[in-house]
Amino acid sequence: MRVLGVFASLQGEGVNLGKPAVFIRLAGCPLRCVYCDTKYSWDFGGGVEMSVDEVVAKAAALGVRGHVVVTGGEPLIWQGRGLEELVCGLKGLGAVEVETSGVYKSTPRLDACVDFYDVSPKLSNAGVKAPLDKFYVSSPKAWFKFVVSDVGDVEEAARYVEAFGIPRDRVFLMPMSQNAEEHAEVLRRIWDAAVKLGLRVTPRLHIVAWDNERER
Repeated sequence: MRVLGVFASLQGEGVNLGKPAVFIRLAGCPLRCVYCDTKYSWDFGGGVEMSVDEVVAKAAALGVRGHVVVTGGEPLIWQGRGLEELVCGLKGLGAVEVETSGVYKSTPRLDACVDFYDVSPKLSNAGVKAPLDKFYVSSPKAWFKFVVSDVGDVEEAARYVEAFGIPRDRVFLMPMSQNAEEHAEVLRRIWDAAVKLGLRVTPRLHIVAWDNERER
């Protein structure tokens, strides 16, 4: 597998916000969202080639137990090429969370080892076509985070949730921002709309705490 990094940090977003975790960042993403803050992960040939055993051993050596996040890029492009073995191999370190766009349906073998899907459906502000696979809507393991920058985005997210039948208690709105100042400004813009529409807003810890040049 092509691996961009194995590191320990706090989960910066989603349902496991704030949890200490080991992160495995895999290379490759075909979506090319305009607001992506890890564009270096798009290259399918990026990072270094590592075996599943090597990745698991490096993750274990960090000494953080309880939670593991497999991110990208888009990790599910590695299904059938080591992702299932990797996720199942990481179970010994704790609950495994997979971050995904939701475009690619999980295989049964992968699903058996995943504890959380951190799904990021794409609104029009992403500038890409990325249809959500309905597998995630019906999965009790899936939580949904929408990147928003203004009232229009919040309203679009509400329509999306309604159209797909996504449970509202599994939805998060996250500010589209590259630094703490932008993050605060977006929060101010979306606050009232989120209250009106009954949607939960969460911060992005890695944006609030660091600039976007630092790995979370």
